[in-house]
Amino acid sequence: MLTYRSRLRGFTLVEMAVTILLLGLVLAFSIPTFRSVSNSYQLKGATENIAGQLRLGRERAIATGQIQHFHLWPTTGADYYIIDHATEAVPKSWNRWMLPRGITYYSGTTLSWVEMRPDGRASFSGYVVLKDERGRRDTVGVQVSGLVLTK
Repeated sequence: MLTYRSRLRGFTLVEMAVTILLLGLVLAFSIPTFRSVSNSYQLKGATENIAGQLRLGRERAIATGQIQHFHLWPTTGADYYIIDHATEAVPKSWNRWMLPRGITYYSGTTLSWVEMRPDGRASFSGYVVLKDERGRRDTVGVQVSGLVLTK
């Protein structure tokens, strides 16, 4: 004769199937959200990288006393790069950068190049707009004063 205690051991097949089904549903709904968050971080990271390189070009111009050209031309094998004005050197591997996969320049971008001068100022104001695959945009602004901002 079975006692009440012996019937409580283990899980039934139905309980296991329901548990696996619920875990599958949670996973199915969480993967698109995870991808969306990942793309959002890539967009923010790319924006911060461009802003950082512009700031670095400004500091390098101040430190060396030479104008630094910052170019945003994806047709050159790199999405953006810095050229030392003194040598007009072809960009080397350490000053060429690519945008992450799925991140592109938005057509409203007004800045394709800017000079950072030894006095800390930029040649002109403008902005770079990046967008991801879902159409979300982020902006880097450059002011004539040399200030670089992200939005």
